[in-house]
Amino acid sequence: MIRSSRAPERLGFALPAVLAVTGVVTLIFLVAMTALSSLTAEAASARARMRFMTRAMTAEAMIAYMAATEPTAPTGFNTGAPRIYDDMFLGLSDTSGEPVRLDGRGYQADGEDLLITLRDQAGMINIPYLTDAGHQRLGEALGVDERSTRTLIPLYRDYIDQDDLELPNGAEASSYGAGGPANRVMRRPDEWLSLLGLRGRVKPDAWRRLRSDLAMDPTSPSENVNTASAQALHILYGATPAQAEAAIRAREQQPFQSFSAFAAATGLPDTSGEGFYTYPSGRVLLTLADSRSAWVYRARITLTPSGLERPVWIDQTELREAPGRAVADLSNAVRFPYAPR
Repeated sequence: MIRSSRAPERLGFALPAVLAVTGVVTLIFLVAMTALSSLTAEAASARARMRFMTRAMTAEAMIAYMAATEPTAPTGFNTGAPRIYDDMFLGLSDTSGEPVRLDGRGYQADGEDLLITLRDQAGMINIPYLTDAGHQRLGEALGVDERSTRTLIPLYRDYIDQDDLELPNGAEASSYGAGGPANRVMRRPDEWLSLLGLRGRVKPDAWRRLRSDLAMDPTSPSENVNTASAQALHILYGATPAQAEAAIRAREQQPFQSFSAFAAATGLPDTSGEGFYTYPSGRVLLTLADSRSAWVYRARITLTPSGLERPVWIDQTELREAPGRAVADLSNAVRFPYAPR
């Protein structure tokens, strides 16, 4: 009687213990599988990144060599054209070569799945040299309210100056708290969003659309109407969509040789003054995207032919994943018309 009454108690205790142990083992197994899957995904991402960077560095070297050795033209480079040197423009050429345009159009290198985009910095919206009207149009394009747009210039000047004197509608360290201002020149366009209160007023979608047109270089005031996009032509000179389209259509047939010619083609006033508005700056913004992965590489190639030790500089390098991990679309890309000679 005593033995039979104790047996069920032992059985009743053993079953929950077995179930508990089984549950713990299963949980450990699931955690291990999740960790293994995560490590596998990270390893695959690392391999894709390395494969992309290998191809991107090869393409960057080819483009830097092209920029340093091929003749320059108002719209970009005339690859394969005779190399005719001029005191003012090194590499000035005729039109017999095959053009590589620096206006943001997409190129695809032979045998590669890389999307190559090249921009002449002189054809971009260089924020340090924007006029008051240009700042107004930039603010409007980014969805910033009119009152805040009027403060963009004093906020920018207070941000980069070395003193603590606050301009009207500006802001110095006491207004920023621990976050700034930097009291130095800005290095990248994204830093412009650090101006007091600006980041929350800029519409993110508008910023993403305009970001590729923005430059931040206080050392290069030149502008080039032969490589500027329609958006850049609007913000820099107030061109309407119809006027910008007329300018782009005209320069496809014959590059503008002067700002007066650009003004005549668009109907805009000729406000060129002493500036130079029709030739590349020697600073090329390079973007490489991949149709196999979501990686995007950006860099700036600067030509300094008077520098014997470093005739070519590469800076502002950046590696990121594309928004939404979207791979590059090569459907509208044209063949990259360059092979080293």
